[in-house]
Amino acid sequence: MKSIRIENAKSRKPMVNRTFFKTFSAIVSLAALVACKNEPKSNGETQVKEEASQETSALSFNDSKVGNQFQHYIHLKTALVNSDAVEAQSGAKMLMENTVDAALKEMLAKIAASNEIEDQRVVFSEVTKKITEIVDASISSGEVYMQYCPMAFNNEGGYWLSTEKEIRNPYFGDRMLTCGKVTEIIK
Repeated sequence: MKSIRIENAKSRKPMVNRTFFKTFSAIVSLAALVACKNEPKSNGETQVKEEASQETSALSFNDSKVGNQFQHYIHLKTALVNSDAVEAQSGAKMLMENTVDAALKEMLAKIAASNEIEDQRVVFSEVTKKITEIVDASISSGEVYMQYCPMAFNNEGGYWLSTEKEIRNPYFGDRMLTCGKVTEIIK
């Protein structure tokens, strides 16, 4: 009889482990579903239009040309957030047509000529420095958020401007969409 009890104990143990494993797997799967935000995906053009329209209603500049430049900058940034090299080229061309700054035009020409999203992102970092100077000198109302990702460019970090506090990282796109923080508010 002892041998039967041992066999029964052995045969029950794997059943308990299987039941535990199934229950545990179900709980982990449910937790993963709850933790993941299933945000509806939209194309970059829609997002560009949404953010650009928010910018024009909330911001104003002493010079309307700066307002146009900033709107095209946001278009370019959103294309990079969406990892859309073609749309980034378009945004860069539009910004280039609306600026007189020779150095800025040269940077934008590099973005417009490149099909590589990573190359565009590197140049975008330099574009951001120039646009920040222009926006800071001309903003008359509203807020622009200076945002920073410490992991961009092999942990050297990278800045960008946004019309929203919410982080949408142009340097990593959907790989690290929300990596970053607001470091300054330009008013």
